Amino acid sequence: MILVSELRSGKGDFYKFTKAKELEMEWNDFCIKIDSMGRFFRDKLHFEYNDEQINYKISEQDYVYTKNDFNTLKNNAEHFSFQPFSILNNYQYESLVDFPDGESRRRLSMNFEERIFNLVIADEENNLSYSFKESSQELLYYVLSSYDNRHLMPRIPSSMLERRCDALDDKSIFNILRLIIRLPFSVCVASHTPINQDKLIKYAKSYLFNFAFNLDLVLKPITEIDDLFPKRNSRSMRRIQNLDELMPPQLTYMSELTEQYYMALASSDPFVKFIGFYHIMEYFYEDVYNEDIFESVKHILQHPGFSSKRKKDVAKIIDIIKKKTRQSKEEFQGSELEALELTIKKFVNIAELNNNLTEYDSDIIEYYNHHQVNFSSGDTIDLHDISNEKLPKKIAARIYKTRNSLVHSKSNDGRILERGIYKPFKDKDELSKEIPLMRLIAETIIINSATSL
Repeated sequence: MILVSELRSGKGDFYKFTKAKELEMEWNDFCIKIDSMGRFFRDKLHFEYNDEQINYKISEQDYVYTKNDFNTLKNNAEHFSFQPFSILNNYQYESLVDFPDGESRRRLSMNFEERIFNLVIADEENNLSYSFKESSQELLYYVLSSYDNRHLMPRIPSSMLERRCDALDDKSIFNILRLIIRLPFSVCVASHTPINQDKLIKYAKSYLFNFAFNLDLVLKPITEIDDLFPKRNSRSMRRIQNLDELMPPQLTYMSELTEQYYMALASSDPFVKFIGFYHIMEYFYEDVYNEDIFESVKHILQHPGFSSKRKKDVAKIIDIIKKKTRQSKEEFQGSELEALELTIKKFVNIAELNNNLTEYDSDIIEYYNHHQVNFSSGDTIDLHDISNEKLPKKIAARIYKTRNSLVHSKSNDGRILERGIYKPFKDKDELSKEIPLMRLIAETIIINSATSL
């Protein structure tokens, strides 16, 4: 039977920790994974394994990791529950953390990590201690148990690995593993007495905030395998490969739109990209909305059955204007969604959007068709169904719900359930999936709103 304990940590935020038996790893599995992770450095480490031990070599010196060593580790690990990249019991919580980007790491002094590894903050009132440390073997055991070998790309050049291995005082197999993938360190909260596990998680989160607040440095919890093994190649929308193919411009584009476009393209943060592209769509809201009001009123006035002498006919015009121009908060949000739909209808050819997305990524259309945006409940959209008159409305709903999750974070349970809240580290990858759609719509608006030079 699978035993999972659900632990609430903060409003609406649940952690699921899995008991050890679910992720049990046997000796042969362990050997295969270690061998796979060292496959890029076979000429340096010379990994070999059998039923009883793993042999490896560093600078002509032989080292051994035995099955008995592994069984001892496995028994120790079973005293913890596991959530991807965190372990927990009633005395200790440990979670992998890392700097969110290279710039943060470059700002550190050379001995910073050594200094924080030696720092232990004692909370005598609550019998707690806070620290950063190298990830424990127990945590690494669980990371390996849930690890798919296909994800791994080495994070260290071969020549550097050799120098680092030579410099290690302890050349244990787990220290080699930490070097191969440049494994980040852990935040650890320990209690001298048994404590509610929920509280340990909250204490760790609070410590990370204090660290960021006082040192102006963010250490973010690792939550996805891609945080450990970043994808090397992201897709590019580069449209020409040869500079000789570049043509002189034929159009003049609105600078208010291109400034937002440059900001979105220059950023690596999907939040900034999404908002930048959304601002391009938002620019025309008032124009398209007023144009829609004008056309609606014009349609009534030009109808052969309309008479300005009948109050009910005049009332139709008044009702349309009232409905379209209400400024209460909720109605205004509704009109923004409608304005986004009208903007898409005016500027975007759905068939071209479909073709451009397919050209960028042949799988992305199916993704939008079968996956809603989980954190915002953004609608699925079938871009194959280009003749569907409701498709612009569905596209607008997906975009607008996601936009609301990004810009609103009110602590109202009902509103959170209704529209969700974007959590940057947790939801970053999912938001990145929305960027191709946002970019291509924004580009189409820029081009189709341009004028001839």
